[in-house]
This record gives sequence, structure tokens and C-alpha cells, in this order.
Amino acid sequence: MSGFSDDGRWWWDGTTWMATAHIVLPQLPPTEFEQSGRVEAARGRLRKTGWLSWVNDAGCALSWLALIPFASVTVPALRDYRLWTLEQLAAATAYLLGPNEPMLAGEATVLPPQFVGDSEKRDLAVAVTAAHILLFSIDSFGGQPRSIVLVARPTDVTMEVRSFVRAGFLGGPALTVSSGNAQWVMRGEPGVFTPKPVLDAWRTASAQRQFR
Repeated sequence: MSGFSDDGRWWWDGTTWMATAHIVLPQLPPTEFEQSGRVEAARGRLRKTGWLSWVNDAGCALSWLALIPFASVTVPALRDYRLWTLEQLAAATAYLLGPNEPMLAGEATVLPPQFVGDSEKRDLAVAVTAAHILLFSIDSFGGQPRSIVLVARPTDVTMEVRSFVRAGFLGGPALTVSSGNAQWVMRGEPGVFTPKPVLDAWRTASAQRQFR
């Protein structure tokens, strides 16, 4: 049986307590997306289209030329990356909390590469369960949730959806997670990033805990 202490600073791995800050998640089992080959296919498409993001960010006269391949190639690839990340989040949550406290909703930073050959950007991800908010740090290149940034009760955090600015223009939605004086921001491409299920799950979990 695994789980966290009430303050979120310690994790019981079934035999001993470990400081949450020292947790390093082992390599997770391959997800369905990885086994199907869709992750590698998405990675290949993104590496070839990094220039599309640069053109869009630059706001230059060529931007309209990039809209069609960006919408038909980059956005679907990023959607695959997001779904893959959600599978990873569910597996990481199950590893930490066991099968009796599954992930209800999750979201992650998923942004396109900025140049040809770059990878997608995935750095932070959040998972909501009935009793916890888990904020993960993701490996910088094509990795998985690896370490824990925050563990908190739903009533001890606040979440909000905002817009972020990129290259002087509105760049899309952002999900902020705040606890005490600390705040973390996850950003995503419009049409890919979907923070509403996370907000809904957090609000439901918070309400249920307040009435216990």
C-alpha cells in the first residue's frame, strides 16, 4: 500500500517513508500510444515542421502560408503527444497512490518545437485524484513524468485558466496551479490544450473534501 503523508512531504512506498522531493519515478511501462507507433510518428512530423512555429511567432507576412500545414500536421501531432502524456500521468499516479486512487483528470504543457529538429516542449504536468493534486516534472526530451514538484490536498491549491503571451501575441491558454506563495504554469497550443477537465475535477474533489 502506498500513499503520501498529510502534508505531502513524505511518501510511503509500502516498506519505508521517502521524502517526496527525493522521489525519482522508475521507467514507466510503454503506453498504448508508444506500442502503436503513434508517438514516434508524431515526433517525426514535429521535427520536420519546427519552422512553422517560428513563422507563426514572428508574425511575418508568411504566417498565412504556415496555417494549413500547422493545422493539418503540427496540431494533430501535438494532440497525440498530449494523449500519450495523459497515459503516462495515469501510470505515474497509479505507481504513487495505488489502484484505489486513480487519476480523474490531467493536463500538461505541450507546445510545438521552435525550429526544425527540435522536440516538442513538455516540462510540467498535473494530475487530479479524489484526494490529491500531483504536479510532475517531465524529462526534457521525449521523456516521462520523473519527479514530483508538488503534492497537495485539493483544498490547499487554487487553479485558474489564463492566456499567455508569446512573441507579443496571445499564445494560447495557460493553467496555473498555486499553493501558498508558489505558482506553476502549464501552457498549451490552442486546439490541443484542454484544461477544463482538470478544473472540473479539482472543484469536485475540493467540494467533496469540504463536506466530509
